[in-house]
Amino acid sequence: MHKFYLMIAAVVMTTAVWAQNESDPLAAGLGAVATVAGETQTPTDSVSEKAQVEEKPLWKQKLYYGYNFDIYWHHDSKQNTKENGWSIALQPEIGWKLKERVYLGLRVGGSYQDAYTTYSQEEVLTGRTYTEDIRVMRGTWDVTPYVRYRLKSMFNDKLGIWLEAHLYTGMEFPRVTAGNISGTDYDGLKYSVTYGCQVSPVITYRFNRKSTFQIFFSIMSLGYSGTTRFYEKTDDLTGDVEHHREYTNDIIIFSGKLKNLLASQFTPGMYGLKFGVQKNF
Repeated sequence: MHKFYLMIAAVVMTTAVWAQNESDPLAAGLGAVATVAGETQTPTDSVSEKAQVEEKPLWKQKLYYGYNFDIYWHHDSKQNTKENGWSIALQPEIGWKLKERVYLGLRVGGSYQDAYTTYSQEEVLTGRTYTEDIRVMRGTWDVTPYVRYRLKSMFNDKLGIWLEAHLYTGMEFPRVTAGNISGTDYDGLKYSVTYGCQVSPVITYRFNRKSTFQIFFSIMSLGYSGTTRFYEKTDDLTGDVEHHREYTNDIIIFSGKLKNLLASQFTPGMYGLKFGVQKNF
């Protein structure tokens, strides 16, 4: 009889434990299913964002892409020359997160510029100075490899302050649409090659795991810029075609030329905004 009661007690306890496990999905292990607010959920529904990132292939964790816009107007003063104009540029980019604080990337883009130049010249015979206004439209393309280092992050890593160093090279194709170019820098100019290096701060703000807004403080940049102009001109008397090159270079500080600063003629050469969005895969 005692054995019978013991068997009944064992069955009751087993049934109670089974019922408890059925009502507690966590006790049932990884295969458990729970109903919350009328929806069926499993433990995989609550996987953290970090775990989702870790499941992605390495190239999707490291590789990113983006697009940048550059809108600015500029002022440039040289001997007997003043130039004012505006420009708009588009630069797609692709990059690799080398480390948590170090990014490597490449931007390739093009721009359009509309500039108005005033030349001042002195007549040899009369000694009088006269001016000539011309309008030049330029189409350019450029390649810009860069390395970026994060100096500081704030607000739960959403806001980042970076220092970016980049090299650049490109080509510029001018077209004079108004004015007399005889005796100016544009007389016979076919195209120009630009090159240089630059260091400037960048601020980023991460909206979510996939999108980060970035703004470039180009007006605070330091660097070096060079230009080689290629000329082709036909002699009116002989009909021979002459080719020659001209080189210019400048040290840039706060987007202006250092030599202008030393000559007490310093004005920032560029005002505007460069911004973009980076996207993760």
